Amino acid sequence: YNILLVKDNDEVRAFIKNSLAATYNIYESENGLKGVETALELIPDLIISDVMMPVMDGLELCRTLKTDERTSHIPIVLLTARSAYVHQINGFENGADAYIMKPFNLKILELNIHNLLNARETIKQKFAGVITLEPKNLVINSTEQNFLSKIIGIIENHMADTDFDVPKLAAEIGMSQPVLYKKIRALTDLSVNDFIKSLRIKRAAQLLKQNAGNISDVAYALGFNDRKYFSLEFKKAFGKTPTEFMQERNV
Repeated sequence: YNILLVKDNDEVRAFIKNSLAATYNIYESENGLKGVETALELIPDLIISDVMMPVMDGLELCRTLKTDERTSHIPIVLLTARSAYVHQINGFENGADAYIMKPFNLKILELNIHNLLNARETIKQKFAGVITLEPKNLVINSTEQNFLSKIIGIIENHMADTDFDVPKLAAEIGMSQPVLYKKIRALTDLSVNDFIKSLRIKRAAQLLKQNAGNISDVAYALGFNDRKYFSLEFKKAFGKTPTEFMQERNV
């Protein structure tokens, strides 16, 4: 996992980095503004940020990244000497996933990191399962689900376009290809190509269930020029060929 550490105190930043470096890849920024720039470039798996910093504080960093579709999924841990509940509330209102008061216990920080990363893996599997099963039946109740719904809508509008690919998807969603790849991978554990293909294959199964055409018609309607390749990918997804799938449906 890649972790971005944002803190202006060089000594404390070095201590945290050295404590975590055996387990994680640690990247550093010395203030909130640099942290935002690095986060947008790196798309890390988790961010640890101090609250009180020059140029841009941790609350503004948190608010900026949590309202940006490119980085909204990244867990953020805030470190602060402010112990009053109002300051903790400010942190959570700005999207922080954890709030640790200084002086902090290193074990508590490590456990928070571990738990947040595990939670992301659980969410990743949940999103992947929902997308694979029902492309258009997402319940939109988070920034991530809104993003996925938008992506799915774009792909479904181009289902029949054999030339629709990752560069075109990235251009239409307004993200660079590397950022889109990291975002989709973080949310679904799929590459962008596999994400597009999984939606097409699932839509094919839906059309075959509805007897909306023969296998070749369905394959071509969903952007597959090669029926043999379509059958191979269909079998990977469902454990049976399109022919076997239709025969079972007609029994």
